[in-house]
Amino acid sequence: MSINMSGHSGVSMSRMNDRLSVILQGDVAPEMLSVLSTDMLEYIQINRITLVIFDISAIAILDLTEFNALHRIVLMAKLMGAQTIFTGFNSGMVAFLISAGADISGINTASGLDDIDRVLSSLKGD
Repeated sequence: MSINMSGHSGVSMSRMNDRLSVILQGDVAPEMLSVLSTDMLEYIQINRITLVIFDISAIAILDLTEFNALHRIVLMAKLMGAQTIFTGFNSGMVAFLISAGADISGINTASGLDDIDRVLSSLKGD
C-alpha cells in the first residue's frame, strides 16, 4: 500500500503489515524532513507500525545537518515504539559522517533490503 506524504516529492512511503518503508530520493531538504517526521509519526500511531525501513540508496549526498534531522526522526519513531533500520548508505557518505563526528548511536543499518530480517532478529535478541 503506497502512502501519499502531503504531496511532497522526494519521499515515498509504503506499508506492508506492521512495516513502513520510507524511500528518500534526490535532495534532502529541511522542509521535506519536517513533513516526513509529521506524516510518518502520525502514520506510526494510527497504524501501529513496529518497524520503519529507511532506504537512502537514491541519495548521493547527505550532510551533517540532514543526517542529524534523520537521527531526530529515528528517536521520535523509537519513542512511539517503532524500530528503525537504514539501508543504502554509500561509502562516501559513511566516511564523511564519521569524519564529521556524526552521532550514530541508535542508527541500525542493513547492507540491503534482503538483510532487514537478519538485522531485526539481532535487535530482538533472537
